[in-house]
Amino acid sequence: MTVNLGCGERRIEGAQETVVNVDFRKTSITDVVHDLRDFPWPFSDEQFERAYALDIIEHMLEVVPFLDEVWRILRPGGALFIRTTYFEAEQSYSDPTHCHYFTLDSFDYFDPETVFGKRYHWYSTRKWHVVDRALCGQDACFELRKEI
Repeated sequence: MTVNLGCGERRIEGAQETVVNVDFRKTSITDVVHDLRDFPWPFSDEQFERAYALDIIEHMLEVVPFLDEVWRILRPGGALFIRTTYFEAEQSYSDPTHCHYFTLDSFDYFDPETVFGKRYHWYSTRKWHVVDRALCGQDACFELRKEI
């Protein structure tokens, strides 16, 4: 099962399994109306195999609790796919609803195998493995795996 966090009107293309679409407002595809800034989210521990956070994490007031909550609802080894505007893109800082800017190294702080993850290991007890990171046009795209 997959969760699409901050879905808006965007479906996860090519999903072969059930996708639960979550947004703070009711849209044509929203299955669960919930403000992702309110923790805990209305899901069971380890309920999902995959989570998509496309164009949403930059809107979160706090990144660490957001990542911790995704970690909670993912099964061991589960994947988190993030797309966010890259810090050098004008939209990154021109959108007044953006709270954070991200580089390709931003999620290294949560991966204990990286320099930043070793140095700043206390940011969270919930660890991730950065599987992939890339620039996708004006965006930064990531795949993280839940580590146990």
